[in-house]
Amino acid sequence: MRDTEARELADRLDEEADDLEHRSEELEQRTEAVSREWAQKRSDPKVPGAPPEDDDDEGDDDEGWDDPDEDEDEDEDEDDE
Repeated sequence: MRDTEARELADRLDEEADDLEHRSEELEQRTEAVSREWAQKRSDPKVPGAPPEDDDDEGDDDEGWDDPDEDEDEDEDEDDE
């Protein structure tokens, strides 16, 4: 009986892994589509809130947006000293 349970568990885990892989691929496709759409909006000066991409920003994908709460955290650290 244990061998059967182990096989059933393995089958379920394989199915779950396949499902997660499929969902990951779908997410990647949606992310790419949103990225293309955003690039298109940034190139259109008529779209409010979509500033054109700066030349010196290229390759700086590691940096995200400036978190306004981040400055507050730094101020709190200074007060603790």
